[in-house]
Amino acid sequence: MNINRNFIIIFGVSVLLIVTIFGLKAYYQEKGSQEPISYDSSYIETTFSYDSSYMETTFFSQNYPISPEEANSFQKKCIITAESITPSLISKSFGEEIKEQEIMEILCILVQSKEDIDSENQYIPAFASLRKIPALLGGQYIGMSINLYDLLQKNMAIVQSETNTFNLCTITEPALIDPFREQLLPKDQLNINHNIVFSEGEIFCSKFFGLHNETLNLLINGFVPETDLFQVKVYLIPEDATVNELLSQESFASIENILQSYSILWNIEKPVI
Repeated sequence: MNINRNFIIIFGVSVLLIVTIFGLKAYYQEKGSQEPISYDSSYIETTFSYDSSYMETTFFSQNYPISPEEANSFQKKCIITAESITPSLISKSFGEEIKEQEIMEILCILVQSKEDIDSENQYIPAFASLRKIPALLGGQYIGMSINLYDLLQKNMAIVQSETNTFNLCTITEPALIDPFREQLLPKDQLNINHNIVFSEGEIFCSKFFGLHNETLNLLINGFVPETDLFQVKVYLIPEDATVNELLSQESFASIENILQSYSILWNIEKPVI
C-alpha cells in the first residue's frame, strides 16, 4: 500500500511539474512575441491614413483643439471621413477585412503635418480603423465615430416605431474630457442632449427623431484619461422616462444597474498606455 501511495504521489507531482513547465513556456513565448505599443512617427505612418483634403482643412497649432472653432472643425472632419468610409476602403487603407454587416468604427487624431509649410507646429487630422488600434494613448485628444445605421439595424422595429423617437445613451469609463462640449451642442438641442459626470465615468444621452440618413454617425471625443483601461458602451433606450430616471441618479453604480435592462448596441474596451 505504501509503495502504491508513494507512486501515486510521485506521479501526481510529476504531472503537475510538466503542466507548470509547459504553461510557463507558453506564457513567456506569448509575452515575448508582443511588441510594445508606441505612438511614434513610424507607428502613426503605418497605422493611420492622413486627411486627403488637408489643403482645405484648418491647420491646428497643437495636437488637440484649443478653441471651440477648432473642436468643431475636428469633429466635422472626423464625421465626414467616417461617412465616406466603406468596408472596401477600410480594407484598402488599413489592410483589414470588414464584413458588410459589421459596424464601422473610426478613430480620429491630430498628427504633425509633414508638408512644406511655414510653421513647424502644424497638425492635421489622421484616421484609423478603431479595431486595429491595440491601445489608446493617455492624454491624447481623440474622436471615435461610429455609424448609427450600423448600430441600429438590428433594432429598426424600435427606431421606426409610431412615435419615431428614441434615445441613445453612451457610457464612458472613465469620462473623456472635452472642455468645449457644451459650447458645441446645437442651440435648439440643448434640451434633448444631457450628460452627467461621476468619478467613475460619464453618461451622455441624446434623443433622436427618426433615422433618415444611413451615414449618420455617433461621435465620442475628448482627451483620453490617464487610466489602465478605457471602455465605451452605447445603449438604446426607447422611453424618455428612463433617460430622466438615469440622469437623476446620484451614483454611477445606480445608473449601471438601470441600464442592465437595456440592450448594448456597442461595447469596446481599449488599454491605455
